[in-house]
Amino acid sequence: MARESVREPAIWRVWITALLNIVHANTERLLLGQEEVKSLLTLVRIHVPPITGDPGSGVTSHVKPDLVWNYVIENHKNWRSKEVKLLYMTHRHLQDDTSLIVDAASSDALAGFLAKHIAPLDHVRGIWVLNLARMRFFKLPEERPRDFSRFTVTIDAVPKHMDRIYESISAFKPGRDVIVNYIAQTFQSFSASIMASVLARSRNHMETFVEQYIKPLKGVASLETTYISRTIRLVSPEEWQESIGPYITAPGGNRLDDIDADDDSLMAGC
Repeated sequence: MARESVREPAIWRVWITALLNIVHANTERLLLGQEEVKSLLTLVRIHVPPITGDPGSGVTSHVKPDLVWNYVIENHKNWRSKEVKLLYMTHRHLQDDTSLIVDAASSDALAGFLAKHIAPLDHVRGIWVLNLARMRFFKLPEERPRDFSRFTVTIDAVPKHMDRIYESISAFKPGRDVIVNYIAQTFQSFSASIMASVLARSRNHMETFVEQYIKPLKGVASLETTYISRTIRLVSPEEWQESIGPYITAPGGNRLDDIDADDDSLMAGC
């Protein structure tokens, strides 16, 4: 009995030590996880129609197409803060909106920024915020052509096939004529849940890629391809890498075949 009474405290000490080690390890994981929490990455679309008017006044105004673009270029450096960073600005061809990729500390910080700096601009008639969830930026080949055009593909995915479509597009390895730049789940409407940014040699190459690789994926109900006619980075290369670093991943291994299509790059904006 004496020997058992001596061993019991020893056993309890072992169990208590093991439990404390588990708690300590999990606490470290939680703390590390908090340090690695990604900020809110969003796509903000600012709508300014070509003709606007004040409700009830009957007075209309013709708006310059570069109104928002020039406004952001002139002011974005003065808007910089730790909570909100404007990373990139783009314009969709034949659309009345200008888009910003924004790195924000929180949804409240983003809303405050938009209310203070974007909403007061004359002629702005709408602001649309798309959450870029499960964002993946794929490392681009160093030897890639620098004159590729940029497009976005917005996909209406049947919900039960959404993850499979997302992973299938993520698995594409850059090809000679088409490179998937990034993909995200946006859930921007009932009929648009996935968006991918794609670099292509021309519009024809892009359309062929969509026909051969995207539309045949099970669960793709419909899609929309949009040419991005204008882009500009609003931060230094170092700041850009700092913001998107947590989202960068190696491209998949399913190499895209060479696409046999006429090069209509000179007509990309038509």
